[in-house]
Amino acid sequence: MALRSEYPRPHFARNQWQTLNGPWSFTFDDKDEGIVQEWFRTTLPNALQIEVPFCYQSPYSGINSQEAHQIVWYQRAFAVPPEWAGKRILLHFGAVDYQATVWINGYLAGENKGGYAGFTLDITPFLRSGANSVTVRVVDRPLTSQPRGKQKARYENFACWYTPVTGIWQSVWLEAVGSTYLDHVRMVPDIDQGTLSIDYWLSGFEPGLTLKCDVSLRGQQVASVSTAVEEKHTFFSDIISRRDGILTVEIPNAELWWPESPVLYDITFALLKDGQVLDEVQTYAGMRKVHAQDGKVYLNNKPYYLRMVLDQGFWPEGVYTAPSVDAIRYDVEMTKAFGFNGARKHQKFEDPYYYYFCDKLGLLAWCEMPAPYIYDEELCQNITAEWQRLVIQHYNHPSVIAWVPVNESWGVDQLTQKELAGDPRLVHYLITLYHLTKCLDTSRLVVGNDGWHQAVTDIIAIHDYTQDAEDLRRKYAAFKQDRHTRAFTHGHQILLDGFPYQGQPIMITEYGGVKAEEQGAEGWGYGEAAKSYAEMLQRMDALTKVILEEGEICGFCYTQLTDVEQEVNGLMTYDRKPKVDPEKFRAIFGVNPER
Repeated sequence: MALRSEYPRPHFARNQWQTLNGPWSFTFDDKDEGIVQEWFRTTLPNALQIEVPFCYQSPYSGINSQEAHQIVWYQRAFAVPPEWAGKRILLHFGAVDYQATVWINGYLAGENKGGYAGFTLDITPFLRSGANSVTVRVVDRPLTSQPRGKQKARYENFACWYTPVTGIWQSVWLEAVGSTYLDHVRMVPDIDQGTLSIDYWLSGFEPGLTLKCDVSLRGQQVASVSTAVEEKHTFFSDIISRRDGILTVEIPNAELWWPESPVLYDITFALLKDGQVLDEVQTYAGMRKVHAQDGKVYLNNKPYYLRMVLDQGFWPEGVYTAPSVDAIRYDVEMTKAFGFNGARKHQKFEDPYYYYFCDKLGLLAWCEMPAPYIYDEELCQNITAEWQRLVIQHYNHPSVIAWVPVNESWGVDQLTQKELAGDPRLVHYLITLYHLTKCLDTSRLVVGNDGWHQAVTDIIAIHDYTQDAEDLRRKYAAFKQDRHTRAFTHGHQILLDGFPYQGQPIMITEYGGVKAEEQGAEGWGYGEAAKSYAEMLQRMDALTKVILEEGEICGFCYTQLTDVEQEVNGLMTYDRKPKVDPEKFRAIFGVNPER
């Protein structure tokens, strides 16, 4: 049995599916011989065994090699269940880092570029009765234009860059669907109008199609609507309540989604032809609204103070891949236990179960694009292409309230170099990513450049790792006098010239990072290490109180949830043991100031 055998995509689930996680044949291709020698038509040479979906650099993969290999191959046999006869068969990859080419029975089935967005291939034409084979070639080069996030590009770990991830690192699975199927949906809650609007995309069009949508809450039906499908991409609305008199069900007091009360409506989509079900999908939606106004963040039209933690999403067993679904749930539960109401997933898009548990258990999430490092045209193409896919794929999670396309000017770091500061492409890139995100999603906040050098943004997000509370207080006083001040971390300007402060909410979105020598672990934290856990708590408390006392600041994000390899400044160790009683953290981070 595979280590990760659960259904991989709980927010868009089908009943007819089969995991392809588990043992695969695996080999390195350092000489790039595989294509010429047509390994996709034969068995892999010098094959090892790897446990999918764990990368070869991880212990749970069964290989656990730290050697650098830029080209790897995967292969395994599979059989399509007989009861799927006459169905179209979809092959899903949750995430493959970075460029993947897929063959089925020696035939090219498709390609994908991007290490974080999932992709799907219709492999029906390439299948045969009985045994089938799937072969995957992955190219992962340490290029500055490739989104790498916190993955090191050198042979050794250094600073805040860690073990790299190459190849398949999220689940692989098959699904059976009808001749036409539901590709994806976009669900837009409107709590002011009491509506849930649903935009949907199908794999194609054929006459006689009907899309039916059933909505329930705690097992009681709320609404049942259907629409005749007239084209590949159509629109219908008013699932929850009344809007423009079109397919409406009135609910005077729709229950809202809050972190403190994460109410979710269960939804079933059924695509029918002449009364026969071609495809059926189970999902859910939360009635929730987020916006910024008058220097504050509002949730469901009420000011809401964001108490967040930075979470990098690494595990000692699987690197990028959690060892189990329970491990993912544990991280979300502990985040809440420590007093936080949100998390900033830093430089990574996470396993679908992470956002599922945020939705189910009530934890706000910021989604952040993993960074490349040096601007060029290829970087721009790579980021904009994958970013759009990621926003679309994560749109329906009510827990997600903010998008972060850029962090600390990574990829446009030349903004800090005087000789390149006049390059207009860099500012255009920041502005483009902000507006591109808004083109895809007007319902959430966009943090244009988290940390500093901000142009257009919905939140002024500031990073500061001073370990002196009074120093933080003095710096913030200077910032209030000059919104372009260089008073914060590393002397960076908060707002770029030409982009004046326009009343956006202000948050300290990275601070703390305190290490305690009492832990006895080798590694680093920010500033001088605290001697004991007691001193660590005292410093956390002093820094956090400065932020809480500043009435203009509407939230914070503490660094960080767990230790990560050589960075040992987490609230938990790398193997997820809290460093002190969680209630002591909660007493610091769980304070909700009256505003």
